[in-house]
Amino acid sequence: MDSVPSEPHGTAAVRTVQHLRVDEFSSHHSVPVKCGNQPACGRLTFAPLNLEYTMTSERFRIFDVSSWARIQLGLVRLGLAWVFVSAAHPTPLFAQRPLEPSTSAKADPAGQLTPHLIGPWVKLVGQPPLEKWASPKAEPVDFTVFQADDGRWQLISCIRHTTHPGGTRLLYRWSSPELTQEGWKPEGIFLSSKPEWDHADGTVQAPFHVRDADRHYLFYNSRGGHLMTSIDGIDFEPVGNQAVFPMGRDVCILDDRQRSGQWIAYYTSPEPGINPATRDHTIRARTAKNLEGPWSDTAIEIPPITPPAEGYTFVYAESPLVVKRGGVYFRFEQLEVFRSDDPLKWGGPPVARLAPRDPLKRLAPEIVTHDGQDYLVAYQWRGRDPRGIYLARLVWKP
Repeated sequence: MDSVPSEPHGTAAVRTVQHLRVDEFSSHHSVPVKCGNQPACGRLTFAPLNLEYTMTSERFRIFDVSSWARIQLGLVRLGLAWVFVSAAHPTPLFAQRPLEPSTSAKADPAGQLTPHLIGPWVKLVGQPPLEKWASPKAEPVDFTVFQADDGRWQLISCIRHTTHPGGTRLLYRWSSPELTQEGWKPEGIFLSSKPEWDHADGTVQAPFHVRDADRHYLFYNSRGGHLMTSIDGIDFEPVGNQAVFPMGRDVCILDDRQRSGQWIAYYTSPEPGINPATRDHTIRARTAKNLEGPWSDTAIEIPPITPPAEGYTFVYAESPLVVKRGGVYFRFEQLEVFRSDDPLKWGGPPVARLAPRDPLKRLAPEIVTHDGQDYLVAYQWRGRDPRGIYLARLVWKP
């Protein structure tokens, strides 16, 4: 999967679209496509070959979903259409209108659900009043929100830029009697790195809560994916003294037992050479019949679909989130949302763009359900008040 096959020598594909000729000249590993001085960029789904792309500078890396082979191809913009021309596959040609910016996607013609944000963002928490390792730069990032058995809501967040030795990251907890209330009560440091649990020093991050039967499960990463359990959602104990499965960071757990009989763990996976366009970050998934394991030895790659963001090229490989609604699966690449009938196979284009004006203002989304209503929670990365975690209502419409 790390190699890029060569394209045939001496082949030139020429197509006429909207009365404008596009010439493509093949070379060893890339195909420059020219249409005047217009650079290639945009979003494309190539239906005949079931291809999706991510951007690598002025080239596009194409993922063949059926075989996961990687080849280098070119795109060019013609008016409102994105045109695909390939020397490796010179005969097919497919163009589509790009997704129009909106707070959420328009109604799906097939009647399938799409997510929509409703109402204002409510700030749940800001900078934590750390009782230890305090720093003016400390801020909450990846987090999880759940309700304990006593009825109070719990928010446990990774705090970065503390003065903790090593990676500067630890977990902090807030609580509230109401999910949608502003200004939750600080409860103090929930967990800092412990060498006896095989933690990396100062690296405890990205918690994710799951409720199953009568127990609470809390995953997080520190030198692999660790797990804690609780009978009340307040006091947690570790499962063993080491990681329950190998992983990078930012885990998300999906209950897929109704379909496949398994749980699925999605996570960010930094891997040298996997994809220079995303600074060698991708997403992988492992499966297990039980939350405490054993988890699969095989980790399936699920590459990000959204083109890398300028200056933050691996952001769409971070903090993966997959949920199931209306019998289908929805994958959040930050606030770009994709839909699939299979939780391990994904393609574009997105069915919703929940933050079209600034897709990276809020990151690491999580969906919390209370009394039948979904809420989207995310931490604010930039803006006038960046250090905080915010909540907004999320509805699903056909």
